Amino acid sequence: MSKNQSKIAILTDGGCDNTNAMIQGNGYEIIPIPLSFPDGTTSDSDSFGAEQFWGTLLADYDSLPKTSQPNRVTYDDKIKELADRGFESCLIITISSGLSATNDVAEIAAEDASIPTRVFDSRIVTWSQLALCDQAVKAVNAGLSLDETYDYLTAVRDSMSLLIVFDTLEYLVKGGRAGRTAGLLASALDIKPICTFEDDGVIDSVKKTRGRKKAFQYIPTMLNERYGNTDTADLRYMMLFAEDQAPAEELHEKLKVENVPGTFVGMKQIGSIVGIYAGPGTAASFHWRDLDPLDYKKA
Repeated sequence: MSKNQSKIAILTDGGCDNTNAMIQGNGYEIIPIPLSFPDGTTSDSDSFGAEQFWGTLLADYDSLPKTSQPNRVTYDDKIKELADRGFESCLIITISSGLSATNDVAEIAAEDASIPTRVFDSRIVTWSQLALCDQAVKAVNAGLSLDETYDYLTAVRDSMSLLIVFDTLEYLVKGGRAGRTAGLLASALDIKPICTFEDDGVIDSVKKTRGRKKAFQYIPTMLNERYGNTDTADLRYMMLFAEDQAPAEELHEKLKVENVPGTFVGMKQIGSIVGIYAGPGTAASFHWRDLDPLDYKKA
């Protein structure tokens, strides 16, 4: 007889821009992202919060750490620990595979895991990745199996819209995460591209505007085009900011004036892993549907 799959562990990684201390009791755990500094010292994403990170970032651009992916042993050990704690399967939600090899490492670990394990590519980052973890907990609590939870998360991911305005692309370019935006001369021309994550998880520009105000004026139009003509009772959104909340507040006012649908759930600060590549002055809006997991439970 096969094991009961109801006891599903949920893992994510530091690409969610939170630490284990911050999400304690939320129903999932974080594998930290390793960090290496130019002076040879090492740390990880679990070692400091967003406020401390932004103080370090703004103090010295040249001292920014580099990120890497967790190694397979870290995943192997964690999955074994979860099995020893009584979990009977595991769902790993990773930072976008278009930004990091973390997803590849998790996939390799899942192949030989001691309990059934599936890896879900969030194709996104920061608090958007964390929202998928919250939805996964909701699905598991509703009694969905591992495979049903995976299907449910796919539907939630397909409903997501993360629109980002970077004050500069120099951090993305320096960090090697510029994706298809690398050719934009944003600094020289004061072009502020509106960026998003495409279906393959790679960051790209969806609209080029001159100046941040123009970008903020266009984002409500994009969101209303996507969500305005459908039932939005389950639509949620949050605003994201870097070191300064003011740009996100400005963008939020534009959304409210243009009657962009959705229930606002708060302002969230981008943390260390995404902040290294986003840089100061970044603002973003993140929308998703809070779908009913029971619609994805098979008879």
